[in-house]
Amino acid sequence: MNVFFSAGEASGDAYAAAMATAIGSAAKADPDLSVTLAGIGGKRFRETGAKLIADSSTWGAISITEALKVYPRVVRSYYRIKSYLRTESPGLFIPIDFGYVNIRLARYAKAQGWKVLYFVPPGSWRRDRQGKDLAAITDAISTPFSWSAELLQAKGCKATWFGHPIKQLLVDRKVGRSPEASERIAVLPGSRSHEIDQNLPLLAQCDLEPVEFGLAPSTDVARFEAEWKRLAPGRTNDRFTQADVYGVLTRSRAAIVCSGTATLEAALCRCPMVVIYKFPKIAEIEAKLVGFKRPKFVALPNILLDRSVVPELIQEAATPEALKSEVHKLLSDPEQRRAQIAAFDELDELLGPSDAISKTSELAIQMIKEGL
Repeated sequence: MNVFFSAGEASGDAYAAAMATAIGSAAKADPDLSVTLAGIGGKRFRETGAKLIADSSTWGAISITEALKVYPRVVRSYYRIKSYLRTESPGLFIPIDFGYVNIRLARYAKAQGWKVLYFVPPGSWRRDRQGKDLAAITDAISTPFSWSAELLQAKGCKATWFGHPIKQLLVDRKVGRSPEASERIAVLPGSRSHEIDQNLPLLAQCDLEPVEFGLAPSTDVARFEAEWKRLAPGRTNDRFTQADVYGVLTRSRAAIVCSGTATLEAALCRCPMVVIYKFPKIAEIEAKLVGFKRPKFVALPNILLDRSVVPELIQEAATPEALKSEVHKLLSDPEQRRAQIAAFDELDELLGPSDAISKTSELAIQMIKEGL
């Protein structure tokens, strides 16, 4: 049976890779289970040996202007994927987050006779509403939050909560806090190119050292390092580490994290953090024109616990002076460190079991067997 994954962000790429590996291993062990794995994703998904129909590692965008930059390649890939779903024998379609594209593809796949298992539905962190159209375009949903499952079930979805997939990624990689964490500062500058472009000048002006950058698999490390050395010349103790975010976090005393899924990774690694996010000026103008109101919190630990757990320095608040001050507090104030880590323990409990990817893969295999 054809199994098609659709992952658009760095986190989704990691989840798709882990699921593809689990399903592929199950197929090798069961002569009655025959699968062909394909999809869209990034470096990690490609490394599983699955057929990559389109590389989505550069699709991320947060404003109209940034969206227009990636629009042509997204549209080309979108029609290529629709062609695949239309011409190949219907099987199991597994969209992962990335709602703007995946909701449309899930609806199309369903119309072509594919079963749809949505993993991490868009906006699943919201406690007041969930996707109103998911019941009509899915056969099953695996969501990372317990309240999301309840809200989706109330809308008629076959939704299940197995826990948050990030927890299993940490367990599978045997991530543990180093008992002798250095004084080094972890910096997770974002996975999108515009995030890096906005954050690097801010970081260079802070003159915090030594730092270790945790870079996404999609980042051009040579280009990143050259730009950093241009912005912050004369520094010799900084490190540039790709595709080992958990290692960077567990061996650092504190972290500066670009808002996004990486804030959950830092929390689960028990690394006290300051969260930053800077938009391009044009994006700020766009937000004002459309009347966008900034939410109460932007960092996932704060959103999920509904209180200020980690400092947020967003847009105009993200100044070199403010960032340097917040980082120094984390390095020197034991009480602030203890308070964050205690909140991270609470968050860990909230995120549930540590086998969400395995359980979702088992659900996928069950759906595949039912369709054979």
